[in-house]
Amino acid sequence: MDTKWYLLSQEQIFKKLNTSLRGLSLYEVQNRIKQYGFNVLPEKKPTSLVRLFFNQFNSPLIFILIIASFITYIIGETTDACIILAVLIFNAIVGTIQEGKAQNTLNALKKFVETKATVLRNGTEFIISDNEVVPGDIIDLQEGEKIPADARVILSQNLKVDEASLTGESESVYKIFDVLTQDTVSVADQRNMLFKGTNIVSGSGRAVVVATGSNTVIGSIAKEISSIDTEIPLKANIRYLSRAIIITVGIICALLFGIGILLVNQYELCLPLSYRFLFLSFQKDYLLL
Repeated sequence: MDTKWYLLSQEQIFKKLNTSLRGLSLYEVQNRIKQYGFNVLPEKKPTSLVRLFFNQFNSPLIFILIIASFITYIIGETTDACIILAVLIFNAIVGTIQEGKAQNTLNALKKFVETKATVLRNGTEFIISDNEVVPGDIIDLQEGEKIPADARVILSQNLKVDEASLTGESESVYKIFDVLTQDTVSVADQRNMLFKGTNIVSGSGRAVVVATGSNTVIGSIAKEISSIDTEIPLKANIRYLSRAIIITVGIICALLFGIGILLVNQYELCLPLSYRFLFLSFQKDYLLL
């Protein structure tokens, strides 16, 4: 959601989210789960280690090295061929470990934010899993709890929150329920807002949920992580280098072939007529071989 909730009063927020201090009805909760989805971070299907390993060989330069290793083995240089293959396998193992760690980052982030939530629905308190929280829910907050979703504070009794995991700020922040007046405020300065995954250090309060899942601040971070290309700069540079090598070698081969044809034709013209016939016959026999 792009709404600047920190600029809105409690009445404006309730009207916008169609909720009240009694919370949502159970019927409305089901409708909002269908509309917004469950309160979970975005994720993509993990790639198996075997596939990650073989993906490391998907490079033009790797193909060139494999061919070079094969040719080296054929001409009898077994040691050199084994060294090339060992280097390729070592590179694949390192790449697999690196991409596997990047892949596990999102899973770790998902587990980090999982918690329980105390919500008001039809005026009755329920303790539910945080993935069932929807926009418009009224949540009660106590010391030691983890924030289940992004929410706007509507009641604060010395509510203090540790947001270091999100903003990097080492000091905890006291939360207020007053409307902020500044139009553009960073996440760290939104003192009347609570964010999914942060922890309540002390005090208590109440808030109305304004964003869940991928619409939360930490959800947008998870979305960026899931779309990150795990290819390191060195690997990308090697890919560009391999293309340059292939193009350069192709051009050189074409030039050498063309020069060879020209030299043969010139040499052929310089021969006396009697030798030219013998030269053409030799050329024909050679091509037949």
